[in-house]
Amino acid sequence: MQPVVRKGYSLSLFLLLVQTALAQSPNPRSFWQRFNPDSLTSRNLRFVPVPVIQSSPETGLKVGLALDYFFNTAHNERLVQRRIARGMSDSLLAATRESFAFVQAVYSVRRQLTLEGVWQIYSPGETYIQRGRGGYQDFSEYYWGIGNQTQAERDYNDIFYERWYVQHRMWRRLTGRFFAGLGYQYSETQRIRTAEPPALSEDIPGSRRSIVSGLGPTLLADYRNNPFSPTQGWYAEWALTAHFCDLGSQYQYTEQTVDLRRYVPLPRNQLVAFQMIGHFTAGTIPLRELPRLGGSTMMRGFILGRYRDRQLWSAQTEYRRSLNRFLVGAVFVAAGGVADQVRNFSPKTTRYSGGAGLRVLMNRKKNLYARFDLAVNSNRTANVYFRMMDAF
Repeated sequence: MQPVVRKGYSLSLFLLLVQTALAQSPNPRSFWQRFNPDSLTSRNLRFVPVPVIQSSPETGLKVGLALDYFFNTAHNERLVQRRIARGMSDSLLAATRESFAFVQAVYSVRRQLTLEGVWQIYSPGETYIQRGRGGYQDFSEYYWGIGNQTQAERDYNDIFYERWYVQHRMWRRLTGRFFAGLGYQYSETQRIRTAEPPALSEDIPGSRRSIVSGLGPTLLADYRNNPFSPTQGWYAEWALTAHFCDLGSQYQYTEQTVDLRRYVPLPRNQLVAFQMIGHFTAGTIPLRELPRLGGSTMMRGFILGRYRDRQLWSAQTEYRRSLNRFLVGAVFVAAGGVADQVRNFSPKTTRYSGGAGLRVLMNRKKNLYARFDLAVNSNRTANVYFRMMDAF
């Protein structure tokens, strides 16, 4: 049975800071100098192995190991000299934002295994941006059905599957921080099965196995001041991906994704942030690739996949206020919905969620926060989240 309130927590952030403090203290110093909050949050994070202990509504308790790497490509002298020779100005080199990459292996009490790599790389001067993820999962997820007329909150089934996947987008700067590029994604999902009867209907595309492979254009305008926890600027991303047989896809369909964000600083260390997303598909979409509502970033309070269908929209706003040098308070509200066709979006298909949380400064140089959120939804259930970085 599904509990009404689910909790999530992590020790990985604390372990990351302690290991970084030990690894990057070449000179003997007093305990307070090495471990006071100002010293810990000002560490120059680089390559750090991090034991992971986490819990989330979708996975339960999980443990593993992550290798995190934070870097700035503008500090690579060889690449910098090459770009200076091409006429790139020092001001553009200095404007390069922080990049990161990590690999992790985690296993949960629900017998979910994830082996994954994630990356976001800004080249010197941000001529190019690359972002993606890839890996393997032996996983399970909650399933209530497709559309808005789903099973009751406690009457979910579990879907088990194995999945290989890669998603990668690369953009080239056209002017300012406006980029154009190409995206590719591949996903092979197999051994799909349910924990309890009834089994998934064979009339549902991808109910037993699916392979999708898609390619398409993408545009990006990224005027945020920080990729981890922005405090000002705006962000807009659009992508069109066509999946077709010549690329090895079993299913032919197109999908468009739109992601719009705005960050408005206010006096006295306050901030209001807005986000709107859309995920629209056409063609024959397999079950695992259907747009899904919920998760730890958008529509917090709903488990990812509580509602799924061919079309999805959602929007959220969040107010943040600094409480002291290390803590930020936040409140947020969100709305969204799914439908088989865009014209069928309506107030009746709209779901709501909201909540409050706390952000804890983990690294001052990179403006890196951990966040604790309590969210409730219009189905009268609640979730607690603990994650690195802001939701958006």
